Amino acid sequence: MPEALDVTCPCCGSLLKVDPETSSVVWLDKKKAPAQDFDDLVNRVHSQKSILDEKFARSVQQTRNQKDILEKKFEEARKRAAADPTGRPPNPFDNE
Repeated sequence: MPEALDVTCPCCGSLLKVDPETSSVVWLDKKKAPAQDFDDLVNRVHSQKSILDEKFARSVQQTRNQKDILEKKFEEARKRAAADPTGRPPNPFDNE
């Protein structure tokens, strides 16, 4: 069995181990990105934190609105059921 070939990717510089029989990549060693400045990383975290806080606030507001809407729908269904206790609820599969 022939040994795997070592090939360097021209785009990203990763080391690829290629099986000559099947012509498939057997192993991939990605090239590590250079270390970044600590201040840049801190600024990125702070900017992401504000975006995440905004998304969380929107989801909380949507959840509150959804709860109110569901309560109103339930109360309306309860009123209709109390008004006609012998009636059956509508079947969605009936073609009337």
